Amino acid sequence: MTQSLFNMTRKAKKDKSMKERECWRCGKELSPGSLVYVAHIRVFADFDGVLLEPEEEMDHQLKRLIDQMEDADPEELEKEVYEEYSLLLCKSCRDRFVDETQNPWEGPFRIPKGPGGFLH
Repeated sequence: MTQSLFNMTRKAKKDKSMKERECWRCGKELSPGSLVYVAHIRVFADFDGVLLEPEEEMDHQLKRLIDQMEDADPEELEKEVYEEYSLLLCKSCRDRFVDETQNPWEGPFRIPKGPGGFLH
């Protein structure tokens, strides 16, 4: 009896989570078994190898940084260094997401390249 109750609870949770899936961008419901894309995003601080000469004595600069960190929210400090999350996307939003991240300078009204790219 316990095993079947566990399976029913697990199935109910699975059914509930499947029904609640929707596209992050447009909000379209993503039905079970449909084509869905996951964009896994990692944003992290980069170090270019350059250390700037401190403008003040090292002890004062370190104390100031430590004081700032003690007053800051630990979660916010962590987000400044590293953050990751996943987005569920439908096919059309996936295509647009990829296009916009690969060509961010072209804006939402792109001019097609090639012989048909003339404006009239």
